[in-house]
Amino acid sequence: MDPEPESSITKVNLGGYAHLLRTNANFRRLWMAQIISEIGDWFYTLAIYTLLLQLTGQAGSVAMALVLQVLPQTFIGPAAGVVNDRIRRKRVMITADLARMTIVLAMLLVRSRATVWLVYPLLLLETMMAAFFEPARSSVIPNITTREDLVLANTLSSTTWSMNLVLGATLGGVVGALLGRNAVFVMNTASFLISALLIRGMSFQEPHAESSRPLRLRDLMDLSPIGEGVR
Repeated sequence: MDPEPESSITKVNLGGYAHLLRTNANFRRLWMAQIISEIGDWFYTLAIYTLLLQLTGQAGSVAMALVLQVLPQTFIGPAAGVVNDRIRRKRVMITADLARMTIVLAMLLVRSRATVWLVYPLLLLETMMAAFFEPARSSVIPNITTREDLVLANTLSSTTWSMNLVLGATLGGVVGALLGRNAVFVMNTASFLISALLIRGMSFQEPHAESSRPLRLRDLMDLSPIGEGVR
């Protein structure tokens, strides 16, 4: 005789999504912060590419920007994992959002060919902050949802990421065409501030932070957990 499941899993449907968002304030805030933050990640992408083409006239500058939006996450991933395993993820997400708010606002300083070089370090820093934010957001979901709702919450979160990619790039292009590049940067800055405020309003326990040992600088360079995982 097969053993009975310990608990039933909420069905993945529109009604289940609505119930989860209506009854779970912490997840609702996290989901809204995800929408705003991830749309912000893609919102100003076209503005960056347009800025680089206008000031440099070289397609290679856009290629470099694209590399800086993708490659750093590969290298910063291990360090981000260590940080999120030792520090409260709520704090990591808020810090990442506030840092990105400052970084994107600094993009307004790029106004000529002489200052276009600023785009590259700023874009690198923004990508690094996103690499800290996303693992923290994903890891928090089990802390704020029941076991029955976990699959539902993860499904909604993954689907939202895909929609944000399309929506963010589209809205960024429209706003840039209608209001100008600077308006895109200002609105993107505001999006990260709103995301940080939403996350600040969350209240939940983070047992991993209470039981872990203090984070040391050398821990960020320790790749042994990756080796253990591969083995």
